[in-house]
Amino acid sequence: MNEIKNAQRRLETAFGIKEGKSGIDRAYEDDKYKGVIRGFAVMTQGNVKDMRGWEIDETTLSQIVEAGNKVQLGLKSRFGHPNMSSTALGTFIGRAKNFRKDGGIARADLFISKTAYETPDGDIASYVLDLAEKDPEAFGTSVVLGESDLEYADEKKKKDGKDLPPKLRVSSLMAVDVVDDPAANDGMFNKHFNSSVELSAKATEFMNKLLDNPDALEYVISFLERYRTNRVDINNKTEVLKEEVSMDAKVLSVEELKKDHPDMVSALQSEAIKDERLRCSTIVKTAHKEFAGMGMDPIVEESIDSGKTLDASLAAMRGKRLEDLKQNANKAPGADQEATPQKKSHLETAREYQKEHKCSLQEALSKTAEPRQK
Repeated sequence: MNEIKNAQRRLETAFGIKEGKSGIDRAYEDDKYKGVIRGFAVMTQGNVKDMRGWEIDETTLSQIVEAGNKVQLGLKSRFGHPNMSSTALGTFIGRAKNFRKDGGIARADLFISKTAYETPDGDIASYVLDLAEKDPEAFGTSVVLGESDLEYADEKKKKDGKDLPPKLRVSSLMAVDVVDDPAANDGMFNKHFNSSVELSAKATEFMNKLLDNPDALEYVISFLERYRTNRVDINNKTEVLKEEVSMDAKVLSVEELKKDHPDMVSALQSEAIKDERLRCSTIVKTAHKEFAGMGMDPIVEESIDSGKTLDASLAAMRGKRLEDLKQNANKAPGADQEATPQKKSHLETAREYQKEHKCSLQEALSKTAEPRQK
């Protein structure tokens, strides 16, 4: 037996919903869930197609079913790759229940949490249900293993003179996440996650392909060592060049530059104007998209006039939004009113939920999160 490393716990994507569109039940509702995707694929029998090459056999599928059903509340399911970015990390969408074997596939039912309809990133629940209905065969999930190891065949047993692949053995599961097709990282996630996720998604795709090569780690270390050496050389040469230029450079006024180098001045001014227009339009568009109707016009104007970057402008708008939320949550009582008790913080509410439901703090924070006002 060989223990599975943390970096190898996420399995490749399993696709499909058994009954297709008929497997999506939007009418289902109870106190916690609204909507069910029935019979989605959790894991498929066969060999893992990346460098790991593990075999998923009938025993593995049976263990997946047993481990999934062992979680009484249902196995948590998140929307997005956990390593995409802090924005995408742990976006709770619901819980997988009723694990069962269906031929060479382990399946389960995904119960959509009511909290997923109102998240800081929008109505994720409806979006996932729409995707499942639109293209049920491409609906993908990825299991995150808990306690698991590998079972190796007897050294005497070989196939065509080659060692048989190790068989995956599973004792527990951590999650089963709804994931995008790795070949289309600009697909479903772009609707609900900002542009910062795109870089993380592309980096994930690149690392997945890179690690398909057993010698990848050695190549990466070698590359980084060469990069470090080359960067030092470049920096040293740059400093020498700066010193030489500063010794020979003639200090020119703007008027002298315009007179002696009109084409260069014109080109620089044109580029500066382009950059400034892009800065201003990006600030305005972002404010309209993320903070529409929230009174951000003064901050937008001040940011443009003072030359603030987009990041600095966003920080100011988010600060104002946070302050507005605090004020709305703690309005002063009127003359004839009794004092309104101060609203509990998100962390206090989450800790009470955690104690009551005996769950993790991360899940409690997700369950008690207030939706972002638009």
